Amino acid sequence: MWRRTIGLVGTVRTSAVCLGVVYLVAIASLGPLLGSTADSSTAFVDHFASDANVRLDLVASLLLAAASALLVWTVVLIRHAVEFTPDTRRRRDLLGGLSVVSASGLLVAAGLLATVPLTTSIGNITDDPGIEPPVQAGIAQAGTVVLLMSMLVVGATFVLATRLGRSAGSVPRWIAATAWIVAIALILGMSIALLFPFGAWLIAFGLAWKDGGEAARPASQ
Repeated sequence: MWRRTIGLVGTVRTSAVCLGVVYLVAIASLGPLLGSTADSSTAFVDHFASDANVRLDLVASLLLAAASALLVWTVVLIRHAVEFTPDTRRRRDLLGGLSVVSASGLLVAAGLLATVPLTTSIGNITDDPGIEPPVQAGIAQAGTVVLLMSMLVVGATFVLATRLGRSAGSVPRWIAATAWIVAIALILGMSIALLFPFGAWLIAFGLAWKDGGEAARPASQ
């Protein structure tokens, strides 16, 4: 049991750090596309006219989809790393539900953001004109909105995960405090730029995660 717990803690750390890195790379790569939402529809025409942008958007969308899977896996590991008690049962169940909703939103956003790059890439091969520019803009804007709305649930998911980890002694106080700050920034900001601090926080969360018994051990020695 002791070896299994230590291995699980290591996996939580690795999974959370990988989630943060993949998320940051995806958002940074999607930056030009997401930033075009505030401009006119002609900005999307110029953006998708570049083959380099199309390839980058497609890869970034796939990374965002991978981040949604990593999110669910990270939450599963967190739930299993925290000891099951009557006090934690409700929060564990709620955390599992929130993770599914969060991942679903990210996956839908990834699908919308990948639609135009994918159809454009296929069209370049088959000489198909693809999606009309006004429709391209609508799809890309819808993907951006879904992403921003999904991040609200993602923020709530990790606030709850932090509280659960904090109750088990797996998360330091500063991680718990900054989780609220990052979540509030996501809720109040609704801005592309405010998506980046969350990724950095995820990496810090993973690096700071530890077994609850590990936190209590120095006091008992």
